[in-house]
Amino acid sequence: MLLIDLEKCYKCRECTVECDYPFHHTKNAFKMLFEAGVRKVICRHCEDAPCVIACPTGALKKQDGDLKRSSMLCTSCKTCLVACPFGVNTIETVEFKTVPCEVCTDREPLCVKTCEKDAIKVGEFEENEDEGIFKICDGVFVKGIYWKKQLGIK
Repeated sequence: MLLIDLEKCYKCRECTVECDYPFHHTKNAFKMLFEAGVRKVICRHCEDAPCVIACPTGALKKQDGDLKRSSMLCTSCKTCLVACPFGVNTIETVEFKTVPCEVCTDREPLCVKTCEKDAIKVGEFEENEDEGIFKICDGVFVKGIYWKKQLGIK
């Protein structure tokens, strides 16, 4: 399992994380995980969701209380970046071309070795809201300060 520390990621000026996903030429599965983590923890999940309304291709959708982006529909128009009133959607968090992460089930993850900020860990993790650990998909967790907690709402 992987744990991505979003706070450490945000301190990084330029992501140096590499991925050795063998079936995609851009090898950027980490960016997809980072985006999913940001949407899970930092996104405000607005009731009216201006970013969803603004998306001309329908690439953004609210689903089960979370915001999901279909990279197959995304044209990288960046309308969602402009529409987000809280600045959650940024050029760093919305990657046009993405590929799903396979969590390197049969090998040591290259992303862990190449992250200069030590923001990605391998181990056994479970969701724990008090510690700010949230599951974003099978085998992948993110650690971050939930936006409601930052505002003292929860």
